[in-house]
Amino acid sequence: MDPITLDGVGFAFPGLQPLLRDVNLKVGEGEVVALVGPTGCGKSTLLHICAGVIPHFITGELTGEVHIFGTNTKETSLARIAADIGTVTQDPENQLFNLIVADEIAWGMENRGFERAEIRRGLDGALEFFRIPHLRDRITYDLSGGEKQRVVLSANYAPAPRLFILDDPTSQLDPIGAQQVLTGIQALAESGHTILVVESKLEEIWSLVDRVLLLHNGTIELDAPRAELDRHLDAFIEANVPLPQLVELGARLRERGVSVPALPPDPDGAAALLDGVRVTAAPAHEPAVPSGKPPRVVVDNISYTYPPPRRTEALKEIRLEVPAGAVLGVVGQNGSGKTTLARCLSGHLKPTSGAVRIDGKDVRRMSVRNRAATVGYVFQNPDHQIFKDPVVEDVIYGPMNLGATRPEATRTAERVLRALDLWDVRDVHPFRLSKGGRQRLAIAAIAVMQPPVMIIDEPTTGQDLQESHAIMSLLVDLAREVGQTVIVITHAMHLVAEHCDLMAALCEGRLIAFGPPDQVFRDEELLRRTYVKPPAVTALGNRLGMEPRPLTLEDALERLAGPSLKVAEA
Repeated sequence: MDPITLDGVGFAFPGLQPLLRDVNLKVGEGEVVALVGPTGCGKSTLLHICAGVIPHFITGELTGEVHIFGTNTKETSLARIAADIGTVTQDPENQLFNLIVADEIAWGMENRGFERAEIRRGLDGALEFFRIPHLRDRITYDLSGGEKQRVVLSANYAPAPRLFILDDPTSQLDPIGAQQVLTGIQALAESGHTILVVESKLEEIWSLVDRVLLLHNGTIELDAPRAELDRHLDAFIEANVPLPQLVELGARLRERGVSVPALPPDPDGAAALLDGVRVTAAPAHEPAVPSGKPPRVVVDNISYTYPPPRRTEALKEIRLEVPAGAVLGVVGQNGSGKTTLARCLSGHLKPTSGAVRIDGKDVRRMSVRNRAATVGYVFQNPDHQIFKDPVVEDVIYGPMNLGATRPEATRTAERVLRALDLWDVRDVHPFRLSKGGRQRLAIAAIAVMQPPVMIIDEPTTGQDLQESHAIMSLLVDLAREVGQTVIVITHAMHLVAEHCDLMAALCEGRLIAFGPPDQVFRDEELLRRTYVKPPAVTALGNRLGMEPRPLTLEDALERLAGPSLKVAEA
């Protein structure tokens, strides 16, 4: 029997319009199938249906037939369905139940009634399979995000399920953690397991995937083998779902009549196919912020050491200057010092040595009120700073607290809320919004006050491509129009390349690179120390010697679509 068979499946949450309709799907034994689609299209809901969570745990109107290994999910128990399935969600915290790693991995087998010897073999096998025997006796909540997610994978692997359902398991991880988890998924795929996965980093699992499903407008609009995706570019563009940059680049070059083979997502492979081509010259990237502008933010040789009991030297002699009107991207692996630097910039932490000055004033010598008016800070978890109901009240609270009248605050709020696609939900309770919606709300509540400096920690977490660019475009507009200095902490290198004037790369508390993205992205070996990769088109430019380096897909397309470019079919 096929692991998954869906026949005419639809689903609606109570009191709402159907989210899914007429979904038909078969996943065969040993297949690896990726599910992609815009934010809110129902990807997680579809996975819940395949896992039996709907209808047995999440209620609503489920129509059509769902068979898992030939069994109708409506006619059996969730416990029976779960015996054949390993399910991993976005947030590992939601799936950890035990204090010690070994207990966590054994727990599922114990609940299924495995014999003691079987539990021991399953535990040892899972630890070895995911290469984490060194974590066996660790406390689960002391692990990094990537380690936690690998433990969750191991706990699902140990009872030997026949099907794995993975819901964007790397979305909340830093580059190191994401790579650790992707390595685990690769091991599952290579061992012949059936996998249905939602994964935003499609290029990272490109070589593992047999088919890709595009979920849009409530149904599966495209079901195609990986090698044929570049023939369906229009469908992905309409759904605002990105293909890997270089795969799309090859498709769009062919649309312009350029004879190129299908390009793989990795820069080395693509460069080999384009080796020797003539690249159209382009003017150097013009800085959006004049270089002669005086610095607004001066970081003067700051260091910071967290106090005992876990004494940690988090920042080491950081020096940088950022002018007014500039957007700075701060990048680096988790633990590199990004958030500590941001908290020193905002005055939440006092540097152990050195100083942070904004417009010549030491941040730590400002009053709390002046600091709040000078530096706006958006935390990584938006729920930590949302406190008014409805949405519009949360946004106008800040400017009114600083002296604006309600009509003035509302006019400014409307512009920001419209830019972030929140105006239509202005009268909704904030916690009825999705996580991505709450993230945009937290940004709106700070942006509306127009502080001279604005710091945003991971502003595009949980956002689709369109929403991510809308957020960054708003931040760039604020920097240009109001003269704000915007500092963004992010792992999204394509957003840094397209929207940031400067970037700072941190590694183990030190600043290892600082300057325009065009320059910083050239030294891939240096950036590799902090697990940062340039966007694929920029890395391709590095290999082809393009001057200046392309920072966006459009830039690379214009440079490579010259009339004389002809590459023989591979």
